Amino acid sequence: MRTLGLSLTLGLTALLAACSFSLTLPLPDQTLKVPAMADTQGQVVYPAQALTFPAPGGVVKGVRVEGTLEASQSLTLTLALYARTQDPENDPDCLALRDFTQTYAYACPMGPEDEKVGEATFTASRAASLALSGQNLTQGVQQGRLWLGMMASGLPAGQLELTFKKLKAIVSVGL
Repeated sequence: MRTLGLSLTLGLTALLAACSFSLTLPLPDQTLKVPAMADTQGQVVYPAQALTFPAPGGVVKGVRVEGTLEASQSLTLTLALYARTQDPENDPDCLALRDFTQTYAYACPMGPEDEKVGEATFTASRAASLALSGQNLTQGVQQGRLWLGMMASGLPAGQLELTFKKLKAIVSVGL
């Protein structure tokens, strides 16, 4: 009887594994304008517009996002990267960052909607490799919409542009 139970458990595990697969989903580039500040002062800076793309469908079990983060100038620092699925425009705790004509970003205090999903380390360079993962990324890919933001200190003087480029989500889909 024990052998039958073990065989049944192993058979179900193999069946469920067979019902899962991975796919690669290209994501659009996204630019984040960071205002002239030396430190984000414990705030996460998110772009005003979400990263949007077609949702993969099915049940997304996990996501890993890979790509490059490019800066408008050479940097020597590490940026903490965050993801959220809630629009910062609708979060009363987030502060709109504006130029003369439009809101270009939001500065949000750390809250339950914000999840650290990785880091980008620049070593006297303008580009850093990305390998991001987390529950908010998984939910955002499932929904086809998310915001990627950053928190840092030691930022250069003047406005900085960061562009998430060549992003691809490696998505595990299944039961």
